[in-house]
Amino acid sequence: MRHLLFVLALAGIAASAGWANPLCVPGGSLQSYIDTYTDLTSACQIGDKLFWGFSLNPGGGPSATAVLVNIPGNLDGVTEVGITFNSGGWAVSSSNVIDAFLGYSVATLSGQPLIEDATLTIVGTLAGTGGSATVIETLTPAVAGSPITDTLPGNASNNVNFLSTLQTSMVVSNEIHLVGGLGFAGLSHVSIVENDFSEAIPEPLAPVLAGSGLLLLGAGIRKRVRLD
Repeated sequence: MRHLLFVLALAGIAASAGWANPLCVPGGSLQSYIDTYTDLTSACQIGDKLFWGFSLNPGGGPSATAVLVNIPGNLDGVTEVGITFNSGGWAVSSSNVIDAFLGYSVATLSGQPLIEDATLTIVGTLAGTGGSATVIETLTPAVAGSPITDTLPGNASNNVNFLSTLQTSMVVSNEIHLVGGLGFAGLSHVSIVENDFSEAIPEPLAPVLAGSGLLLLGAGIRKRVRLD
C-alpha cells in the first residue's frame, strides 16, 4: 500500500512538472521580467503562484534595469510564496520627493480561488530629520485590509487576511512614496519591497490524493468481486 501511494505521488509530480510554467529567475533584472513575462500565457512560476505583467514607473528614481527580482528564503516556497524587488535604493534627500509605482499580477497555479492573505514588507532607512518613507500596496480586486501601508521608521511589515473572499488572481500595485529630510543629510531610502502570498490549502497535493483515492477504490472493488 505504501509503495503504491509513493508511486502515485511520483506520477502526479511528474505530470505536474510536464505542464509547469518557466520558473522565475532569481536575481533577474526587473526589465527582463517586464520584457519576458508579459501575460498569463508566458507567466513565470514560484511555488504554487504565477507572476506576470510587470511594470515600473520609476518616478525619478532608479531605472527598471537597476531593480533585481528575487525569491524570499524565509518562506516555504510552496504554499507560502513571495517575490522581492531589490534595488540600489529608491532614495531622495534635501526635501525632494519620489513616487515610484511597481506593479504586476499574481495567480494560483491551479486556477482555483485559494489566495488567502498578503504581506507587505519593506527594508529601508531614514537619515537626519524631516524625511519619510511609505510604501502602499493596493490589491485588485479589493479585499479586506487593502491597501496595505508600511512606513519607516516603525513597523515595516504588515499582513492582511481575506479568508472570506479567497482570490484566484490579483493585480498588485506598490506605490513607493519618499520625501527627503532637511538638508542633504536628510536621506529617505527604501532598498527592498517584498510581497508574500499564501494559499488556503496545499493544492498541489489534491490531484495526487484524488487520483490515489480513485485507484484505491477501484482496487478495493476488484478485491471484493474476487471474494464474492
